[in-house]
Amino acid sequence: MNKAKLVRMANDIAANFDCGLDHAREVAGVMDHIGRFWSPYMLDTMDQYMRSGDTGLSGLAEQALRELIAERQG
Repeated sequence: MNKAKLVRMANDIAANFDCGLDHAREVAGVMDHIGRFWSPYMLDTMDQYMRSGDTGLSGLAEQALRELIAERQG
């Protein structure tokens, strides 16, 4: 899958959870959504892409993805 599309999708998901009230709940919501609906391939692609530097991810999307990937790697 195209990296730019994954970034856009992650940012859109994060925008839907970003209410500005409880950051921990926002991160958890993004992690839950991505964890349920993204394939391992999509997560692996984003993991590799995030290691390359600036990704264009929002802060919320990046934090949620980093935590989800770390949780998966365990």
